[in-house]
Amino acid sequence: MTATFQQRVRPLLLGGRRSLADLAVGAAAVAVAARYLAVVFVNAPGYGAPVAPGPVTVASTAVVAAAAIAVAVTDADPLTGVGLLFVGVFGLLSLVSRAAALPAAAAVVLGTATVVAASGRRLNPVSAAATALLVAALSIGLASGVGGWTGLRSVASTVALLGVAATPAFAATGWPSLSTADWGAVIGGVAAFAVVLAVGRTVPFVAGAVTLTGSGVVGTSLPVVALAVAGAVTTASAAVRTGRWTLLAGVALVTFAGVPASLPRALPFALGVAALTVREGQP
Repeated sequence: MTATFQQRVRPLLLGGRRSLADLAVGAAAVAVAARYLAVVFVNAPGYGAPVAPGPVTVASTAVVAAAAIAVAVTDADPLTGVGLLFVGVFGLLSLVSRAAALPAAAAVVLGTATVVAASGRRLNPVSAAATALLVAALSIGLASGVGGWTGLRSVASTVALLGVAATPAFAATGWPSLSTADWGAVIGGVAAFAVVLAVGRTVPFVAGAVTLTGSGVVGTSLPVVALAVAGAVTTASAAVRTGRWTLLAGVALVTFAGVPASLPRALPFALGVAALTVREGQP
């Protein structure tokens, strides 16, 4: 049924299925980054966001859900389409009714796992390990938040940050050869690691407030946070330097989503995982 739906919809979409999917994922990344900034600034002493973070969160969640549906109906792989339809449709339902939260959480995990399974044949061992960390973070995060297993929150935070730290695996083009490494991106990541450590030790309360309000990080050490920032900077830098914009959008989604312990964070995290894995091995 999904395959037939895709075949009927694809010819109606202007610009081709890949360009539309890339545009949708990029728009979702921008929306999630805007939500992140709104939440951080509205909680910063002496500052105020131009709009309340609540409506921004709802709007960004709707954009992400719509993007997941857009990618679902344009992707050539039926399994990927089914997985992302689960993510997008149940994401929209969660905005309509709180009663849909638990089914939506299960659908997001199952949908993401389906996308990863469909993309598994393209993953090298290193990126497969990074994907496993990201899917584990999504599962544990939703279990700790929507599922009510609050004792898992610190574990979810640590696993999510380690997953983000591992995203350079998707940017690499020649594992395990160091000769093909993007050393400019690597140096940028190392610098970001040093800066986060320095800032975190100089103003620990500010660093803790930003990671808590912006990313929902609980009970994780500063070096792990710094490692996640380093990984995100490395991947984003490599994506920009090579013009891989879907890779950039994917790492932006998992980074700005934060710990996926709630559906507004889990939806962009899931779409980010899909963007990273579906485009693996593609220019």
